[in-house]
Amino acid sequence: MEKISNIASIYPLDKPVQASVKVPGSKSYTNRTLVVAALANGITIISGASDANDTRILIKLLDRLGVEIVERDGVIEVRGNGGKFEEFNGVLNVEDAGTVMRFLTALCCLVPGEITLGGSDRMNQRPIKELVSGLKKLGAEITYTENDGFPPVKINGGSINGGPVHINGSVSSQFISALLMIAPLLTRDTEVHITGEQVSEPYINMTLAVMKQFGIEADKSEMYYSINANQQYQSCKFQVEGDASSASYLFAIAALSQSKIEVANLSGKSLQSDIRFADILEKMGCKVDRSFCSIAVTGCKELKAIKINMQDMPDTAQTLAVLAAFARGETVITGLRTLQHKESKRLTVLEKELSKMGVKCEAGNDYIKISGGNPKGAVIETYYDHRMAMAFAVAGVKIPGMIIESPQVVKKSFPSFWETLKSIGINVEIG
Repeated sequence: MEKISNIASIYPLDKPVQASVKVPGSKSYTNRTLVVAALANGITIISGASDANDTRILIKLLDRLGVEIVERDGVIEVRGNGGKFEEFNGVLNVEDAGTVMRFLTALCCLVPGEITLGGSDRMNQRPIKELVSGLKKLGAEITYTENDGFPPVKINGGSINGGPVHINGSVSSQFISALLMIAPLLTRDTEVHITGEQVSEPYINMTLAVMKQFGIEADKSEMYYSINANQQYQSCKFQVEGDASSASYLFAIAALSQSKIEVANLSGKSLQSDIRFADILEKMGCKVDRSFCSIAVTGCKELKAIKINMQDMPDTAQTLAVLAAFARGETVITGLRTLQHKESKRLTVLEKELSKMGVKCEAGNDYIKISGGNPKGAVIETYYDHRMAMAFAVAGVKIPGMIIESPQVVKKSFPSFWETLKSIGINVEIG
């Protein structure tokens, strides 16, 4: 994504607010549903889908591969091809969309022809070796065009068969999700054995839930998944729930400003791992009200420091780190090894930007320690990372002088972020 040179200035709230808002549809659910719908028989109707830039990229590239996708009246209609693609030869650019890179690397193994798949400079620095090695063990023909273990990759599609495969679960759960989604269409039963530590397992459970709604079930046990060959996904109607990752920023604002903010399209029973961010805020002293269709957070007078492993919900670690700067005591966040392979080297840049705010912190290979105190405003660099922009924007409701560079990076996952902040009474100037 091209860096935008303008800034967003956030001004502190004069008093707590009460608001009820809806967040965009879950990007994670939307992208999984689009991939499975493309592989299904018949027309799938997707309601409430994410409008994130990552989703727009995925739709564009599926269209290039011959999948008919029509958007009208607030829904997306996907005419699936049952996994039978026409030959395609060419280059597909995923830009900075990590999920799209991983999911299409697997899907393109089903497409006859020669496809080169790559993205932005940062995307081509993000490891993909575990996924590529796994696909090759299933019969795929894939080579690296520049650096071993990293995009771009060249895929000679149409040769993948299935079978047993061992994959390291400690790098990215998306590698496993990518394998699982194409597995029913292969000619041999697929057995995925997880080695090492499994990170972000709730995201794999989301993948399995989407597959089940399209008629495919996997056998699952600890560190093992099995899917029968020669099956077909069946089209369906799919309602996408609100995005828990997006909701985390609004909950954090409530926590920091003693406000009450309800997200009205998010269930406490969601499979999204980031739904548990509200549980963390509860431990820090906030009040949380949950119902079948909404979650509301009410902030407290003083946040308490916490020690927490966020291995299964790394996308909210930056938000918690910013809150920790205001909490009483030392917060220790562990389980963050995957953050260095995200849109930015998140542990490194978190430490740097928090230090600008006068916050004492220390980052290691998989942790960050933050001593709460009295942060000051600062100009925050976003490093092309949407979550850096949104996490540090939270601090602006409490302290003056918070300026976020390149605010348009939020389009990657939460395009209406700044407008949503304004709708609940936060003064934001972009210019």
